[in-house]
Amino acid sequence: MVLLRFLILMMLAAPAQAQEGLRLGIFGTVESVAPLVVAGQRITMPEGLKVISPLGPGHQVLRGDTLAVRAAVAGGELVAERVLEIYPVVGPVGRLAPGSARVMGTPVHIPPDVSLKSGDWVAVSGLWTGNTVITTRVRDVEPGSYAQLLGAVDPDSGQIGASALKGEATPKEGYGKDIWILAGTAAEDGLRVQLLSKGVFGTAVALALWQGYASLPVASQTYMIHGTAITGTARDAQMPDAGALILRCVHEGRVIGNAPEGLDAAFAALGCATHTPAE
Repeated sequence: MVLLRFLILMMLAAPAQAQEGLRLGIFGTVESVAPLVVAGQRITMPEGLKVISPLGPGHQVLRGDTLAVRAAVAGGELVAERVLEIYPVVGPVGRLAPGSARVMGTPVHIPPDVSLKSGDWVAVSGLWTGNTVITTRVRDVEPGSYAQLLGAVDPDSGQIGASALKGEATPKEGYGKDIWILAGTAAEDGLRVQLLSKGVFGTAVALALWQGYASLPVASQTYMIHGTAITGTARDAQMPDAGALILRCVHEGRVIGNAPEGLDAAFAALGCATHTPAE
């Protein structure tokens, strides 16, 4: 089992061999499967390209899943190079309340059509808002098989969501502002971390379209996208209402309102002008 987890995490972390052209990232919810539409972007899936999932091979993408897609532009289309299933939380259900549950200490919204009981193991697709996951799909998983947290680690609490990180498996230079995939053994209030993987696109991307929930202002006219360390300001794009579901184009950890030098084609391919509200 430990070896299996190791192989899974290496699969998630390993970058593909370098290819010509810019790599772009799309992070968000699946709106349509055929054709594949993620965060409003239609993406071509080459024949034979497998979806990477921590739940194992043979994974079928469904509407409501959360994906991180690395893509290239070919013939005016976004063509997927790598597709990763995103689960902010995978683990056992603890306390239940109307419309919500705790999974390893983190509050998770439960859709009305989903029935859970304490002790069930689930993989939760969705997006962070504060320390809570707004769920878009729930999958049952084998009890005790694989526990995971995915997101940016809060520098003050040292947590992802409301889940404590336990154990000695930590990055030598700290978690920083990166997004992490952490796997290990589930605990009632967190995760005993055994394996770590940084990033969701497999390698650096020149520009990313990111879907997520906006935070309260963290400084004057500055906000963050929950679950990340991505920051935006009123100078980059109009300040969103706190808690609003937003789409923003991101370059080097910041929301942008104009194409960086040399990235005009990427900016256009991701529809960044469309996702940048007017002042």
